[in-house]
Amino acid sequence: MHALEPAAARAVVPRAAATTLVLREGALGPEVLMVKRSPHASFMPGAYVFPGGAVDAGDGREAAGEPHDALIARLGRIAGVGERIVAYAAAALRECREESHLDLGSTRELHAWSRWVTPLGVPKRFDTVFFVARAPAGQVPRPDEGETTTLEWVAPRAALDARAAGAFQMEFATVATMRSLLPFAARGVQAVLDHAIALGPLRPVHPRLQLDAERRVTGILLPTEAGYDDLAGDGP
Repeated sequence: MHALEPAAARAVVPRAAATTLVLREGALGPEVLMVKRSPHASFMPGAYVFPGGAVDAGDGREAAGEPHDALIARLGRIAGVGERIVAYAAAALRECREESHLDLGSTRELHAWSRWVTPLGVPKRFDTVFFVARAPAGQVPRPDEGETTTLEWVAPRAALDARAAGAFQMEFATVATMRSLLPFAARGVQAVLDHAIALGPLRPVHPRLQLDAERRVTGILLPTEAGYDDLAGDGP
């Protein structure tokens, strides 16, 4: 793909979005629910992702099982979005219902894990809060067969190995998030949730695009990688 020209790139405002790592206990440690996007989707077609999507105008207007002030105090500061966390959390619950038919019940089940902003230069950008939540007991997820065509419970290491073998398409933010779960492979879902609960304010991750002379994207770098500061982009 080609990146937008600088002026056009700066005009694209990232849209608020939410996604949830729904976790269950597996034989080899925590497993996370992945849904496969339709090959006809306008964003990340054919990729395996966590249930999620853009925040809608109506998200957060209805009660979500937790007082808004409590939700803002519990997660708004950690995610760095303040009172907007109400809409982010509502979107996370709604997207789980729509894409996987799982009802997480309440925003109380959500814990902030990370925050990613789509790179400058991409025509469709999102400012996404990633949540973690335990899978609700007694519910069986299924794809919506519209935006998502199938779903799988996968152990993070297995998903990463399958991607390396070319059999499990994941984009860079999903890959990095999978890697963040690896330290909990032998510790269980509660260890993931406890870690999330103990997090301080999250620093948004702003990947940057590597471009050739014709503005074709040749790679993506994260803030910790060599050469990141030499690339155009936003964020710290």
